[in-house]
Amino acid sequence: MLALAETYFGRIRKALNDTDIIDILADLSADLGFRSGYLVEYANAFKSAALILDSSSARAGWWDQYVSNGLRTSTKVAADIVDKGGVQYLDETRFSDPRDPVFAFARKTDMINLAIVPIKFTDDVAGLIALCGEKHLSPEEERALQMLSYSLFAQARVLRTSGVFAGRPSLTPREREVISLSSQGFSAQQVAEELGMSARTVTQHMDNVAEKLGTKNRVHTVAEALKRDLL
Repeated sequence: MLALAETYFGRIRKALNDTDIIDILADLSADLGFRSGYLVEYANAFKSAALILDSSSARAGWWDQYVSNGLRTSTKVAADIVDKGGVQYLDETRFSDPRDPVFAFARKTDMINLAIVPIKFTDDVAGLIALCGEKHLSPEEERALQMLSYSLFAQARVLRTSGVFAGRPSLTPREREVISLSSQGFSAQQVAEELGMSARTVTQHMDNVAEKLGTKNRVHTVAEALKRDLL
């Protein structure tokens, strides 16, 4: 396990972009007996995501779908996971009703069985790395995964905040729709009615884009998105 960890620490130090981070996630997941893995950096007190990197192309856009479909009704679950620390295992027993739409979403995206490593550097810098699959790790594997997860998360954040990822922020389709309508003078309520979502969800999308662009308010966010030709 030590040799494997040393190999990954070396790869993490050499990671230069989002593709490198995703490749490491994919390989680490496979080496530990999982199908795939993803990284989430939370923003705005867990209300949005500043960064999502996923080794599974089948889950592309999952955060946007989760939010826009009204499935993410609270930040408490994410906050509790991060505060608890350690390596946490989730399975189907966390769903009390098989008709729960969140259960259907988790099954579709291969997020039923997860090994989660919460990441928390400060109250403002937190997230998680999750590996998808049924395996439970040995104590030695858990310790290695925790150390590697913190290192990988830190490197991903450095690359994001330095503007390395893809040369510019990547907006989800829903985020682009929200910004596009906002740039046409639509209010949050009007955007919500046009896209068939709640005003609260519109605000979440706007906050997410603001975090990605480093902007301070709605007007600044729209202007910066147009300036960077992100629509």
